[in-house]
Amino acid sequence: MVTASPSQPRTPLPPDAPSAALAVDIGGTKAELRARAGAADSGVVRIEWDAPGRPRAPDFDDDIERLDAAARRALRAVGATRPRTAVLALPATLGAEGRVSRWPGRPSWRGRRPAAELAARWNTAPLVRDDALLAGYAEARAGHRTRAGLLYLGIGTGVGGAWLPPRPADTPPEGPDELRPCEAGHLVVRPDDGPLCDCGQHGCLQAYASGPALLRAAEARGEAAALAEAADACALAVAAIGELLPFATVVLGGGVGATRADLADALSARLPRRTRRGSTLPEVVPAVHGTAGSLAGALLLALHAGPPERPPAPDAAARRGGADTARTLETAEGDPRT
Repeated sequence: MVTASPSQPRTPLPPDAPSAALAVDIGGTKAELRARAGAADSGVVRIEWDAPGRPRAPDFDDDIERLDAAARRALRAVGATRPRTAVLALPATLGAEGRVSRWPGRPSWRGRRPAAELAARWNTAPLVRDDALLAGYAEARAGHRTRAGLLYLGIGTGVGGAWLPPRPADTPPEGPDELRPCEAGHLVVRPDDGPLCDCGQHGCLQAYASGPALLRAAEARGEAAALAEAADACALAVAAIGELLPFATVVLGGGVGATRADLADALSARLPRRTRRGSTLPEVVPAVHGTAGSLAGALLLALHAGPPERPPAPDAAARRGGADTARTLETAEGDPRT
């Protein structure tokens, strides 16, 4: 077993070599990567930042090394040795020069430049987009009605959002930048007596409807009360956003939003009470891409941005096989460095 050392960065990938599109979705508890070259698909390479029973303090340099090792595994799975185009989906707030200015989920990333660090290893400058923006982009291209506008809410460890403006017809957006990211999770829905959010405010949507918030509320007041509070907070947020931005469809994604049908039903039931009388109620639907929206959007962007790919050698393509490329690539304890 060979493990990459965080203190010894790997040799940069060669610039003139078989290439592939690379998508990277980086979250607070895990990261997922996927590469595609022609018809070959690596499947999902997954990193669990904390192995079961072995929590570790967040460390930016170690995270980058693990991402680099996982990227090389995904590329090898499709017969490539470098990314033609790489896209990073990030929930972090970025400032000047791509420096992370805020990310409670991975505090060691603050002040660091993840895209620059990975560009030095890959000989390709990654494109960086908001994770909810990319998820909303993938959903808007997945067959939802878009003519009257679409609001995406990604509910998981945190709560993110993206909005697609109304269009002349039910046509999908050409790129993610046709949408607008919105910090829906930090919309204050109960300012006077709401719980403390990790952003420092009280009463944010994220303090009611995120996965950690739901768990805390369920332990304190029971599952039914936690669900009711989360659904009501979501209804207040959707109604408030709807007064500013037009949309006819609300798509729920993320680890909570895409897997809790009871949350979608409860939200739909509460919208009439929280929406101004006479307003048209939006339809609430589950995400087509489930919990993988950000990764799907990142891959879509990676496939359509950048120069044409350099194909792998014929013998490498033959070795890949058909069904083998659709598998999920994981190693013991979720560590792709082995």
